[in-house]
Amino acid sequence: MAEHTVHGLESETEGPIRYASDGLMAELGRVLAEEGIISSQALSDYLSRSSLTGEPLDRLLLKERVVTEEEILQRLAVLTGISFRSLSEYRPDSALVNRVPARAALKYRVLPVAADATSMTLAVGQVPTRETADSLRLLLGVPIRFILCSEAELVRSIKHFYGLGAEALDGMIRTAVAPEVQETDLSEDGTDPGVLRFVNQLIAEAIRMEATDVHIEPFENKLRVRYRVDGVLQNIPVPQGVEKVQKAIVSAIKILAQLNIAERRKPHDGRIKVRLGEEEFDLRVSILPTRFGETVDLRILNRKSMFIDLEHLGLKPSQMPIVESLAALPHGIILITGPTGSGKTTTLYALLSRLNKEGVKIITAEDPIEYQMEGISQIQTHPEIGLTFSTILRSILRHNPDIILVGEIRDRETAQIAVQAALTGHLVFSTLHTNDAPSAIVRLVDMGIEPYLVSSCLEGVLAQRLVRRLCVACRTEQIPSSEILEEIRGYYPDRVDKAKFYRAGGCPVCNFTGYKGRVALFEIMVMDDELRAMVVRQESSAQIRKRAIENGLITLRQDGWSSVLDGVTTVEEVIRVARRVEAAFSGPVLGARK
Repeated sequence: MAEHTVHGLESETEGPIRYASDGLMAELGRVLAEEGIISSQALSDYLSRSSLTGEPLDRLLLKERVVTEEEILQRLAVLTGISFRSLSEYRPDSALVNRVPARAALKYRVLPVAADATSMTLAVGQVPTRETADSLRLLLGVPIRFILCSEAELVRSIKHFYGLGAEALDGMIRTAVAPEVQETDLSEDGTDPGVLRFVNQLIAEAIRMEATDVHIEPFENKLRVRYRVDGVLQNIPVPQGVEKVQKAIVSAIKILAQLNIAERRKPHDGRIKVRLGEEEFDLRVSILPTRFGETVDLRILNRKSMFIDLEHLGLKPSQMPIVESLAALPHGIILITGPTGSGKTTTLYALLSRLNKEGVKIITAEDPIEYQMEGISQIQTHPEIGLTFSTILRSILRHNPDIILVGEIRDRETAQIAVQAALTGHLVFSTLHTNDAPSAIVRLVDMGIEPYLVSSCLEGVLAQRLVRRLCVACRTEQIPSSEILEEIRGYYPDRVDKAKFYRAGGCPVCNFTGYKGRVALFEIMVMDDELRAMVVRQESSAQIRKRAIENGLITLRQDGWSSVLDGVTTVEEVIRVARRVEAAFSGPVLGARK
């Protein structure tokens, strides 16, 4: 291909630009060789392979991991006159994005990021060819400017603005306009490959975003897709008109889960096993009939060991020794409390991984088995055949384990057997659904466990919540309200004036949410003689909480403010998950940390 220097279309930096060509790639190779990034012999080999396969040199070098994408784009920016920028610098709106049709954006892999009265700026992940530039200019009717950006940023942004899987469903959406087409069922032999590809992309993107659930919800005139990421539901853009093929999408999911596609009046439950790269995942499928069609929930479970170490849970330096001392106890009950989705199972597995040694026998009873752990006997409950937590626990005791994990204490029978196991020399870990650590004691008593037995066997309670981590790429400073500052100052008087407070922004790195990942807040209550006496006297959880705070208990809210001062999360996140405990403000703050 001949190399072109064209003056009609200009880059964002003004002036003539160069388009993709064999000559440009050869010059890129010479620059890399001159800088010592690649040897002359290796360059000659890569140029020969590029000539034989037709794959551009820059793509070949990236695939072979000879250079980084940033190194390539920086040098191409100099050679072509096209700026290399981050998309986080731009804030395109829907009106601007709609000026470039979805089909064109997907075909040419471009995203409009800016425009004025006379031109439009498009982001590209590769230097465009002259033919591509001419086609876009004719299609859009205005001069085009280009910027180079990373491929990952571009792909995420195109999905965000044009919808996930638009290229897979484009043909079906344009043809599925008649009611009879919308009503058509899919069969295993006749499933449209575009729909299956869309479902695959839906699942793969959810796994990439580390979502725990995928929700597909039909309404009268639209189909809504949401992922639960970091505990919060996020709307996922989908192509316009996708509601026309919603029945086909649900049918494709049913086929994958081996469910009856003809039955739309009853709920369905099933499983799908998928592989992405080297990892395997279980998808728990739940389908419910609604007024406007069937709604789908896909729960994503990793089949491999994805639990994290204690050090990465979010425990503060002062909390780690306390948790380690509880885990090292020879017997007793240790409870993890919190609502559904607060990370209790992850904490339990982090504790078990620390205790999983060759000389220790560990047996678990779980519903479901979310992570597979080497060296631990794990048992799945099946209530429909009578295999409940309590029946499993009875049998477990005959195997003389050192450590027992009970997924959840749900009833009196399970609680009684867990207490019996703890009193006979076993270390028992389990979970309860309570709002804070002291409430766990009252819950056990309400289940019918005698207070003196609770006092004897309970060693500690960890209450926890999950807050979202700030995305460091787009966070911005803010000043909290005077009321919040005063509350934080009551706990940490020496840290407030020097601290920086942040608000969430939004960029391609964090999928435009302002947050990336989660960290746990902990409230750790260790039983001592004074608290055990209060349990025997059946004093209220409020009284127990007050005494524990006076003895140094760090509440969930207080631990959250420490994370805010560390710049890990935002004030809004702490307020969302942790209520204010008035007992902490009834006098001088005790147990405050610096």
